[in-house]
Amino acid sequence: MNKLNKAVCFAVASVGMVAAPAFAAVVNGDFEDKTFSNPNPGLVNGIAIGDLETSGPGWDVYTDILGWETSAGSGIELQTNGTIGSFNANSGTRYVELDSHPAPNSNSTMFQTLVLDPGTYQLDFFYSPRNGDAGSNGIDYSVTGLISGFLLAGGVTGPSGTTTVGLWTLVSSFFTVQAGDSPVTLSFSAVGAENTLGGFIDDVSVSAVPVPAALPLLITALAGLGFLSRRRQRSAA
Repeated sequence: MNKLNKAVCFAVASVGMVAAPAFAAVVNGDFEDKTFSNPNPGLVNGIAIGDLETSGPGWDVYTDILGWETSAGSGIELQTNGTIGSFNANSGTRYVELDSHPAPNSNSTMFQTLVLDPGTYQLDFFYSPRNGDAGSNGIDYSVTGLISGFLLAGGVTGPSGTTTVGLWTLVSSFFTVQAGDSPVTLSFSAVGAENTLGGFIDDVSVSAVPVPAALPLLITALAGLGFLSRRRQRSAA
């Protein structure tokens, strides 16, 4: 390979390797952790967090679980496959409901703090309404003033389409972190009637969005290499 071809390959590789900003992954975004040593059993059924799948009810409420804390309401209600008829988690065996037992004050908020470098990020999670009552299944979500949204049975405020009872809908939102924004708080809140019948959440993730390849820089680099090639050819003639 001659020097010109090596330079062209280096230019292409350099443009293609535009790094995404570093980010801290969401901890326990699928709610599957079973080893977290919560000092207290569940608030309603008294079930240790590692025993949900083998307990009779298959669900309980916790003030905090690995990665997530409660800032309002009665707590984070973890449910397992089959708790609500044939309804299952989007993946694994666990998912969250935030209109938690016991009522009143059942509408709860859970949050997680993320340290993010400046850059663009994508928030993804799955949502399903528990029943067809739009006034009962509401979920607010936000990242510290950078994005916010609202979900309910039968519809979504935003670009994610229509939600359906018994089916998981992927909700995606993009946000940009500027210098000085981090750390940020990712939060989910139950809104609407406090009747312990709310929306479900599963598989929460935040991923860095790579910066688009700098095509103009590539064109400039190749044009410059072409000029050098022609100059060498004229010199050799």
